[in-house]
Amino acid sequence: MIAAFLEPVGNHLWQSTLFALCVAGLASALRSLPARTRYWMWLAASLKFLVPFSFLLSLGSSLARMSVANGKLQPAPYYSVDVFSQPFTFTPVAISEPMKTALLAPWYQSIHLFPIVVALWTAGSLVVLGCWTIRWRRLAVELRNARPATDGLELSVLRRLEALRNIRCPIALSISDTSLEPGVWGLLRPTLVWPRGISERLSEAQIEMILAHELAHIRRRDNLTAALSMIVAAIFWFHPLVWWLQSRLLCERERACDDAVVMHVSKPEVYAESILRACQFSMELPLACVSGITGSELKQRVRRIVSDDPVRSLTHNCKFLLAGLTVAVILGPILFGFVDAPRVSAALLQSSGSTPEFSFEVATIRPSSGKEPNIGVITSPGMFRAENLPVKSVIMFAYDLRSSSQISGYPRWVNAANYDIAAKTDETTTAALNKLPPDQRSRQVKRMVQALLADRFHLKVSYETREIPVYALVIANGGPKLTQSTGPKILAGGGTQSFLNERRSGELESMNRSLDQFAAAAPGLFPEVGDRVVVNKTGLTGNYNWTLKWTPETPAQQNFSEADGTSPPSDSADSAPGLFTALQEQLGLKLESQKGSVETLVVDSIDRPTPN
Repeated sequence: MIAAFLEPVGNHLWQSTLFALCVAGLASALRSLPARTRYWMWLAASLKFLVPFSFLLSLGSSLARMSVANGKLQPAPYYSVDVFSQPFTFTPVAISEPMKTALLAPWYQSIHLFPIVVALWTAGSLVVLGCWTIRWRRLAVELRNARPATDGLELSVLRRLEALRNIRCPIALSISDTSLEPGVWGLLRPTLVWPRGISERLSEAQIEMILAHELAHIRRRDNLTAALSMIVAAIFWFHPLVWWLQSRLLCERERACDDAVVMHVSKPEVYAESILRACQFSMELPLACVSGITGSELKQRVRRIVSDDPVRSLTHNCKFLLAGLTVAVILGPILFGFVDAPRVSAALLQSSGSTPEFSFEVATIRPSSGKEPNIGVITSPGMFRAENLPVKSVIMFAYDLRSSSQISGYPRWVNAANYDIAAKTDETTTAALNKLPPDQRSRQVKRMVQALLADRFHLKVSYETREIPVYALVIANGGPKLTQSTGPKILAGGGTQSFLNERRSGELESMNRSLDQFAAAAPGLFPEVGDRVVVNKTGLTGNYNWTLKWTPETPAQQNFSEADGTSPPSDSADSAPGLFTALQEQLGLKLESQKGSVETLVVDSIDRPTPN
């Protein structure tokens, strides 16, 4: 559970950190940008922590489903992007016997790491929120006695500035008896709070400039954006980069407001003096979501205000560059999800919705007595049999589902009640099926079973693309160790020899088979894979001959493997290694845990059949 939780969290933190570092590099390279532009860059880097790239990838995957026809699975040539963007995906590895003994020890199993991690994160978030809540309440108590201004110099100056700035909705002005600096209180309907005693220390021109600074905060919605960045800090309190981004936001927003004032005054030194006098009289506001006049890096701000360097505006080249980067950041993951998703979703055999070309002439369906062994599905030209199987298994066969994680929405009896199903075709249909190539014949039989399920079980299904855990089959370090097939071996009867066969327990042989076919069969061949779909992301498209020998897991070992994704070590030095180790050593391949957009089957309705 903790591995399943930490994988997406680790990948999201990596992606957000990388994005923030790229923004920092861009801001450093474009130091001549206006402060308001750098502010929005830092805000985007902060808010990225709230928007996982996986959301955009899923959006692209959902769009891909509408435009990609079913067909053979294509190898994904985007594995390098997956690795770079998701470095915390778990790669199963073998562990030593002493380590396994330690991990299975009663004292270790009694430690529940997942609740501990959640408790630590919750405690940290509550501490951060608690500190801010205390500050907010104290500030609210101090400002409780503030009275709305109905006249006076401050109000008249404020209304004059609103007319000059084309502000149609008048800003509320309150006069307080506190020693706090002038500031903006409130998120959606801000109020400008002015300390009564500060007016005696300022000239009318200085009062006007301080009010102009606060108006700039209101027009920019700085309180609201600061509150959003505080939410990010409360959630990701453990990440130092989040706090650094918040300090950058505070610095740039004050510089942006300084620029807005300096652009409209002829004597910037008067504005700088008004800031210094305000600092001498009042205390700094304790929260970032309450905008004031002092802010951060006061010395650098004053030096920047009194310098002769004019406030610069964005050039056309910078506008095009920033617009292009914004579009790339948003559309890039969507496009990647669109292109990469069909490599997974095309595996499901969908019903055509029309009457199949072939059908069974007669079919019998009876509840299984339970005395026969679970034989499974047997097909031959003109015949289909499913003996002592739950209906769920028959549905998975008919729709070419790789694992049970691809089917949902069915009632309990579909997986609990076993049935014996026998169906035959007439001689004409059998002869027609025999003339088809093996792959086409297999697809036709499955479509016939789909029609049988719809007729006798009244099965109705729909399709849905979901983001679920998968195993990606990738190339291990050192490259693949596969022998490429020179072509199918022609048998004496004129057929071809091509198979993927488990000759005995723990030994699998491939003859003239592709890795797509191997990945499709893996969930049924290896209990270690569990319910996960296996996706071929090696980029290898040919057919190969190889033999794999491994030590199958016992039920206890399988439970241990599913908990942390590792292959348990073998009991003796002479036996074959576990599956994940055998794949790397013998085939030069490995299975990596990832998230994938997989097309799944949803059972909308199904009825119990009438026995016959």
